[in-house]
This record gives sequence, structure tokens and C-alpha cells, in this order.
Amino acid sequence: MELYFDIKTKRNFASLLRYIPKSVTKISAAVAYTQDPKLVDVCIKNNIALEWWGLFDHEISSKMEIVRKAIASSVIKFYPFAEYFHPKVILFHGYGIYIGSHNITNRAMYDNVEAGVFIYEKDLSDDQKDKINNFFNYLRDNSIQATVEDLDKIDEYINMTKTEKEEKEKIDASLQDFFEEQFSHLFILKPGVKDFKKEAKKDKRTLLFLQEWRETQNNIALVKRRMQEECKQPNWVDPKAEISIITDQLLHAYYYTYLIKKHDEHKSIDIVNNEYHKNKRNPEGAIRNAIRWWESLDSAPNSEDVHINEWSISNRNILSQIKERDLSEDEMFKIMKQNHAARNHARQIKNSQFNLPEDYKTTIEERIELYVQWLMKQKTKDNLMINDVLRYLLFHDNQRIEERVYESVYNPRYHLEHLGRSIVGELIGWGRPDVTFLRNNRVNKALKCLGFDVRLFSE
Repeated sequence: MELYFDIKTKRNFASLLRYIPKSVTKISAAVAYTQDPKLVDVCIKNNIALEWWGLFDHEISSKMEIVRKAIASSVIKFYPFAEYFHPKVILFHGYGIYIGSHNITNRAMYDNVEAGVFIYEKDLSDDQKDKINNFFNYLRDNSIQATVEDLDKIDEYINMTKTEKEEKEKIDASLQDFFEEQFSHLFILKPGVKDFKKEAKKDKRTLLFLQEWRETQNNIALVKRRMQEECKQPNWVDPKAEISIITDQLLHAYYYTYLIKKHDEHKSIDIVNNEYHKNKRNPEGAIRNAIRWWESLDSAPNSEDVHINEWSISNRNILSQIKERDLSEDEMFKIMKQNHAARNHARQIKNSQFNLPEDYKTTIEERIELYVQWLMKQKTKDNLMINDVLRYLLFHDNQRIEERVYESVYNPRYHLEHLGRSIVGELIGWGRPDVTFLRNNRVNKALKCLGFDVRLFSE
């Protein structure tokens, strides 16, 4: 154990951040104020996975430019807290833990009188390790990751508050209101910290869903950005195709052709875990390798050209109609036939669901047709039918996309039997590629193979 009493030129904390051992591959940091990029820069430079919880409010306790850099990085996850958050705890996994008074600011590291303690991991008891893990688990359970989707809001906030800051005392209330308008979706504990164990199981499920959705969206967006910046598309990809669809199909080909190949899909979890452990230190490198492989393809290995050049156009054209009118059974059949999750699910539905004999055989298209005919007759608890649900899912834009997906999957008001998470996730990706991505369990598996710490739907 080491005592850090930082005075004048004795700056233990700054040295700790500057000389992180090469053996450290992950850091969990709960720090109220961050105004200096030291920790973020070191983690990006050395490919150290960083979980960062920080105070994020209209006072800009965590500097916007640093938050911006963190959000754009593939190795950092930033989890904002709105208020009542004041720890200074940094866990260097496999090395030790710092607990003290230091924020990550220039003054705290180089000027202020500060005090803290660094305890080597070997000196921690099992009980102390449990308490540390419980603390960070509590933070994970009560926060939502900020993602690249929030970058525009950050830029807008910075630009629109330049003048206001000069007259801060006069307009502090309006700044607070505007900040909450922009970022309230990120905060669960408001106002203050509460014991999440007292929350209903339903709220816990909502939190886990929203966390997974936003974190995974951020990871896909990082892959998309690399595709835009670095990828020379194969000549079988329509240059006018939506980049979000191309990104999805890169993940599709990378997972099914490059990784799984001839392996049994039901035994793929070992491959996923092995690839994750191989690439978790350097997701950026894994993305670039996947892009180089994609560029080298003379032809689409698994119908990706059809999905990009044909399905994406017809699916979007059909689904756009639902904003003004109901889709016909033929139109519904086409979008479900061109939905991987729907095809797989229709194949798995028992014959009894369609009032068919147990040994009745169908082709995949016949199966989808039966599924669509059945689905068109179903109603939610509030008597909404499939067209109503899809209209809400795709175009109820005064509610965030992830919330609409959640409601469509779990809320009896909107949920239809046999319209599950992957089917819904694909539908909104095909229908709104301008604002989101296709989302299914295959996407999560591919991202995990690239080294991203994402939850699979089965977890």
C-alpha cells in the first residue's frame, strides 16, 4: 500500500496515470470531475479498455471535448451521472486501486494539495475485492453509456452555450433546462442515487435492454465510421447503397463466412469467445482486418450483394408506405421473407400454431406465408394489429428508437406473439437505415468476435 500526499512538486497521482504498467489491460474509473485528458489519452494510446463514470451536467464537470474523444474511441465506455456523484476511485484490474481526493484535472494532478491511497491488488482481501466489485457493479446497474449518437448533441450544446457562458449567472436556470432536454435520456438515477434493488424486475429488464442497445449501437457506429473512412467497396456493392446496410452485411459475411465457415452454428459460441479474447485489446485492428478481407472479395460469399442491392431497396420502399397506409398481405410477406430473423422463426413455429397436422411439410416460403397470414390476424392487448405496431415502431419519432423497440417487444400494448426482438430489430434497420442499424443476435456475435464487450441475446 502507498500513501499519496501530493504537495508542491510531489505528484504521485499524475505519475500513476502516466506510468500505468503494460500488464494493465482494463481500468474502471469513477471520478466526479475530469478536465484533463491524461487517463483517456493513455488508454487510447495503449489499447486499455476503460470504463469511465463521471459527473455530467450543465456545469460541464466532465469536459465535453474529453467526453467526445472517449465516445469516439473503441476502447472507452463513458457512463454519465447527472448529480449526487462524487467518488474518486480508479481500479487498475490486475494491478491495484486508487482511492482518494484527486479528480482528473490539471489542478488536482499538478497544483492542489491532495491525498489518497493506492492499494496493490495482492494486498486486497477477498472481502475487499468483493466490495470493490459490488461498487462498480452498482454503477453499471445504474447508468447508460453515452454513444456516438450523442456527439451531435454535444457539439450543439457547446456551440449554443458559448454566449450563455459569458452571462452564466443570469441564465443558469435556462442552461440547466436545455441540458436536461438534450441529455435526460442518459440518466437513470434522477434525482440522486437510489437503491436499485428496490426497483421492480420490469425496470431492471428495461435498463439492461437500453444499456445493451445503446452500447451495441455505439460499437456498430464505430465499424460504420471505419467503413466510411477506409473501405474501398467491392465492385458488387452498389455505390449508392446505405452505409448502415453495407456495415451490417460486412458483419454478416465476417461472422458466417470468415469465422464460422463450415462449423455448426449451434457450436459457434466457442469461436465467438475465442475471437473476443483474441481481439479485445485491439478492436480497431480487428475491424481493419475484417475490412481488408471484405475488400478482397470478388463475389458476395453469402448473398450479401442481394441483401445490399435488392432487399434494402424493396424493404425500405415497402416499409415507408406504412406511414400513410396499411401494408397488404403480399407486401407483408415480402418484408418478412427478406428478414433473416423472421425466416428462421417461421421455420421453428410448431405446426399446431397454424392448425396443421404434426407431420405437415412446407417449403421455407410456404412457411413464411403461413406465418404472415397468421400474424395479420393477431391483436395486441390494446387491439393493435401488425400494421399499427409497425407504424409505431418505425415512425413514432417523438420517442427514441430503442424505447420503441423495447415497447414493441415487451409492452403488451404493442407486443404481438411471434414478433420477437431480432425480427423487430431487423425491421427497424431495414425500414430506417438513415437513423439506425439492423439489430439481431448475429450482429452481437460478430461484434463480440471483433473484440467488443457486448451481451449476446442469450445472456
